[in-house]
Amino acid sequence: MKIVILAHESLLSPGGKTARGVYFYSPHEIVGIIDRQFAGKDASEIFPGKRRVPIFASIWEIKKDFDALIIGTAPIGGKLPQEWREEIKETLYRGKMVISGLHDFLSEDEEFSKIAEKTGAKIWDVRKPPENLKVADGSGKGVNSVLVAGTDVVVGKMITAVELYREALRRGISAGFVATGQTGIMVGCDAGAVIDRIPGDFMAGVLEDMVKKVSEKKDIIFVEGQGDILHPAYSGVSLAILHGSYPRKIVLVHDPARKWHLDYPNFPLPSLERYIELYEKLAEPVSGGKVAAISLNGENLNKKEIDKVIEKIESELGLPTTDVLRYGAGKILDALL
Repeated sequence: MKIVILAHESLLSPGGKTARGVYFYSPHEIVGIIDRQFAGKDASEIFPGKRRVPIFASIWEIKKDFDALIIGTAPIGGKLPQEWREEIKETLYRGKMVISGLHDFLSEDEEFSKIAEKTGAKIWDVRKPPENLKVADGSGKGVNSVLVAGTDVVVGKMITAVELYREALRRGISAGFVATGQTGIMVGCDAGAVIDRIPGDFMAGVLEDMVKKVSEKKDIIFVEGQGDILHPAYSGVSLAILHGSYPRKIVLVHDPARKWHLDYPNFPLPSLERYIELYEKLAEPVSGGKVAAISLNGENLNKKEIDKVIEKIESELGLPTTDVLRYGAGKILDALL
């Protein structure tokens, strides 16, 4: 499949994590990225070492054929930016698929659905919950799962989970990846559901069902976390994932340059020690999972600074620590195995 990513003025912002995740990890050919802020550049100029993808100012500049347009933003509340409507309509007029992870379901938008009906275009709302929801019943206990949790939103939980999964596959390990957010589903997973869209009673049950099914075929399962257990808005989702995935081990993802929860300056981040204590206490009665390693988001630090942080955490906490985008996930996988 050939895809285009719509990411106006969000490619480097926290809300552009879907665009970045798809660009980094999608197995599909990316024909172009639409972002008026960086139009005329190549994505590899912004993300050195990553694949070459041209950036365009609008969809009308893209002459090469493609199969699907991916909405690359994930703003607070998941609302569709109104200025993006015309480019979505143009995609549907061309008979192409639109893939969206927003809380606004595009397939239920009257204008979009009428165009799609006329042209045969498809709309995939990735956030729509699965059918046949179930309440967790404890039947998932005992699976060999690793939860990639975090100390905040947008710290790199999906990136760490995918890097661990791919490193395991490179070593010939029978590994599975369970996605809990729209980006993880878009880049490919063994099972996935957007947990924050599922009614509260069923969140842990959906996780339990997914890890059970994947564990039937895989020896180790990497589960993507969401938010964090102390987040003022999203802690409920984080706790449901922690309990529903029954992790034996936890990888904690952290941005050492961040002092408070993103967009919540009145909620300072506790220490890593406090987070480790809380995650392990909450996991204890369900799975007994322990924090086995720390994955750092070093995008706001240079190499010398991140190396110093790695040395400090390993010295003080005794936990293997690395920046997976700089150094790969091998050190963390070694600790997990």
